Amino acid sequence: MSDPIDDLLDQAASCAKKLLRRGDIDENGDDGNTAPEHGEVSSIFNFTYPNITSADDLLSGKHHLVVVRECVDKNGDSGNQCGMYAKCDIKAGTKLVISKPIVVCWDVEDEDDDDGDDESEDDVDVDENIELEAINNGVKIRAQVGSESSGEDDDSAGSCDYYIDENGEKVAVLESNPEQKMSKVDKNGSYENIAGEGNESYCDDDDDDDTSIQEEVTAGGTKRNGILILRAIEKIKQNPSLWTNTLSKLHPRDADMALLNLPPWFCGDASIGMEIDKQLSKLASLNLFSPGVDTNKKVCEDIALRLPLIVRYNVLSVETCSEQFVYPDVSKGGLADLAGTGLYGPEVSYFNHSCVPNVSRYCIGDVIFFVANRDVANGEELCFSYIEHEYLCENVEKRNALLDMDFQLNEKDDGKNGCGSIDDERSKKRQKVAKMPCASKEKDNHQSYPLIDAEMQTELMATLPMERLDLINELLDQRLEPVQDFQCDKYQLHILKAITLDGLGRTSSALPEWEAALDFTVKNFPTLDETTIALHVQVALCALEASRKEGDEIIDRVLKKKAEFHAGEAMKMHNLLFGGGIERFLKRYEKEFLCPLRLIPNDPATTCMNDVQELFSNS
Repeated sequence: MSDPIDDLLDQAASCAKKLLRRGDIDENGDDGNTAPEHGEVSSIFNFTYPNITSADDLLSGKHHLVVVRECVDKNGDSGNQCGMYAKCDIKAGTKLVISKPIVVCWDVEDEDDDDGDDESEDDVDVDENIELEAINNGVKIRAQVGSESSGEDDDSAGSCDYYIDENGEKVAVLESNPEQKMSKVDKNGSYENIAGEGNESYCDDDDDDDTSIQEEVTAGGTKRNGILILRAIEKIKQNPSLWTNTLSKLHPRDADMALLNLPPWFCGDASIGMEIDKQLSKLASLNLFSPGVDTNKKVCEDIALRLPLIVRYNVLSVETCSEQFVYPDVSKGGLADLAGTGLYGPEVSYFNHSCVPNVSRYCIGDVIFFVANRDVANGEELCFSYIEHEYLCENVEKRNALLDMDFQLNEKDDGKNGCGSIDDERSKKRQKVAKMPCASKEKDNHQSYPLIDAEMQTELMATLPMERLDLINELLDQRLEPVQDFQCDKYQLHILKAITLDGLGRTSSALPEWEAALDFTVKNFPTLDETTIALHVQVALCALEASRKEGDEIIDRVLKKKAEFHAGEAMKMHNLLFGGGIERFLKRYEKEFLCPLRLIPNDPATTCMNDVQELFSNS
């Protein structure tokens, strides 16, 4: 009988192949002109797994490993927040929760929508019959935000207030709460929030009475979140108990919390935002929740208030084998096409954040696994990191700047990392309360985000190899400023340099760069981490290839020993995190082994693969 995880890996591989064929991309990486239809794409993503964790069992205390209860700090205060706790001693590698999403949106669906949206600025229907009113430094304008007409006679549909600021940009004030909802409207009629998602400047200064636009609290939502909200509404229409039994149990768990603690939500895509309003306004007329008109109306009002916030604060990224270096290259077997965003149920939402997480998560398809990344004692709270592990070593200000939601890390900067002992974990959890942005005068003097982000990495890799090496070396030679610079920048640069050197056939020079990147993850990532596994693999492969090129027998022997050691570490960690022994490891890493990171002249891929399999099998 086959293992369900192996079956799930097979489903993921099959899904990726279907997407590859439907996109008409052959094994040589030639792009065709036929993209999958929207409906066809969503039908491809059909992942099944038999052992999904029951939210009812978890919330009723029937789960054999985990219990949900109020969080209590060392002073005995609960703070009205719940969390996941171990019911017994738990060994590293134990699977705690396995979940499927309530709704999911895949990246390839969103890309198809974007490809089909060729509406120009001239096509945007903006009502130029405007009413002018002086406000702050601009003009308050009532106008139709650009979108296609819904065909209904609703004078309020799609309207919003905005004013022109001193820079000539439109700043929207949305109808439901003009005192709190502030955003910029771009030339296509889409909202760009000012003080919500991705805002990097926060303070706790209560003495500042400045009521400027930068200090307004917003909860900006992406187009992706808007799509998830619409899909959740459709599922509620089909099965109203989905709201009462599942969605209503997600944060924010009541109307008071939504109104008092969290900023109102708006959609960053005007047309989707209007469709959400339209669908929510129709819910009450469907009489989904009975008995009684008043009860139905009250529940529908609760959905309209809370559902957008529930999606915003509970979605998780969905990625399969994203730690592997072949991941972005779908023509070579990378699984980047299986990336998306999913809304999961209460069995997931009670995991709180910690900067010293004892839980790691990974996905296969849309099935998400939460695994203990170290031994956990009975009664210890179970937390995972809401931010990428490479940022956990940064100070609390940087981590707060990287949060893409209105959460804040209620923690004191105890030492270099802002993290104290594991006993202090409770004080380092991200609390689900609105954080107040402020207009920092020092904003422009501080690097709020990593320099070596995805865009910078793409630009560097687009340059010629020798020029790229010069640029990378120049960046690596720069002195790291602890307050301003991100430590993870040099980690990324070591990886880029290693890839570049390997591609030039300079394997021996690449090896110390791979080791430097690995050293960073070993010191700063959780004990059991998939990225650390991937780097152990690369060090092993690089050392193995370097040993082939060495003419010195002693150096050759040292390199082979190094390859064996790192292969063994990768295997040990992989078996704890993913299980399945050597067979599952080879199944997950088959395409990674064939990924042409290294220039191997006059050596057939089959010979290389046999050596690699022998290396890891013997480990």
